[in-house]
Amino acid sequence: MQIKEEYDGILVISRDGVEKRVLTWNEHLCVGCGICYDICPTKAITLGPLGAIAKGLVDAPKLDIDENTYVLCGICAHGCPFDAMDLKINGKSIKRDERYPKIKRRDIKVYQEICVLCGQCEIVCPQGAIDVERELPPRKNLVLGEITINKDKCVLCGICAEYCPADAIDLIPNDMNSLSPNPIKDIEVDKDACVFCKVCEVACPHNAIEVICYKCPLAKRIEKPKLYEDIKGKTTIDKDLCVTCGWCENICPVSAIKVEKPFEGELIIDENACNACGACVAICPCNALTFPKPKEKAQKVPKLVVNQDLCVLCGACEKSCPINAIKVKRTKVGMEETKAVAWKKAFEKLLAK
Repeated sequence: MQIKEEYDGILVISRDGVEKRVLTWNEHLCVGCGICYDICPTKAITLGPLGAIAKGLVDAPKLDIDENTYVLCGICAHGCPFDAMDLKINGKSIKRDERYPKIKRRDIKVYQEICVLCGQCEIVCPQGAIDVERELPPRKNLVLGEITINKDKCVLCGICAEYCPADAIDLIPNDMNSLSPNPIKDIEVDKDACVFCKVCEVACPHNAIEVICYKCPLAKRIEKPKLYEDIKGKTTIDKDLCVTCGWCENICPVSAIKVEKPFEGELIIDENACNACGACVAICPCNALTFPKPKEKAQKVPKLVVNQDLCVLCGACEKSCPINAIKVKRTKVGMEETKAVAWKKAFEKLLAK
């Protein structure tokens, strides 16, 4: 007897016996590609209304599994390119079991030794899977100067603080009472934040501030911070969230990121059939689909375009399209040679016919 349970976006189907088999499906990692649906040998998996779900029109799971017809063979878990599914036999994932065919998984690698910590990959990642930590040397190491405020002339108006581009000037509020009626007690300058730009000196209507900037004549003597010596940090990638779309690889100015995708092929769009409903754009985990805008009013542009370099050929757009205007044409599936005929036939279903 198989047991089906659901909690916090996790679907679990389990079966006890000589082998305890447990399948888990993570709704949070699933993108609705439908590959598990395509290759399930017993057709136990059904897809939800993916387009409506992606557009926020329906609150429903992307798929469901019939525990009565599902046989816990594990083909779906091996086929899922986003690791939203896993099958464990006696507590061990079949993805690490030598008895099962090995599939070339999607992968991403950061070469930390050449990464310049620019952070552009973190900005463009459509799944928020990249985190760039960067620790810069103190700003005071790069500027030289002096600033003094004549407290006899200063009337604590705060104009200098409002103008300061570095937010280096603060007015200290007073604990007002009848014996100390002034709202401002003092004015302070954070000399670690100050860049000695002289804006405050020019702005002060009472000539209470004097700034001397040394960095201009001595700029060549200021030592530039060195990457990995003075500028420290690390780029990390959450491989559970990463969909290996390639945005980071394409944007990296020093080629410090390498992405391996699970499929080869192309995405084909029938422009005549497409009605620009937006379901495919909403569900695409890679932000690879775009509705282009004409630069000029008379310019004719396609309704929908795809950046093939960013597409992972998962098929989510194809499954969500209500009028079958999108076709995923996979020419290769990254699977090692195997004698398991059933597995071979299952993955051949993903190839273009």
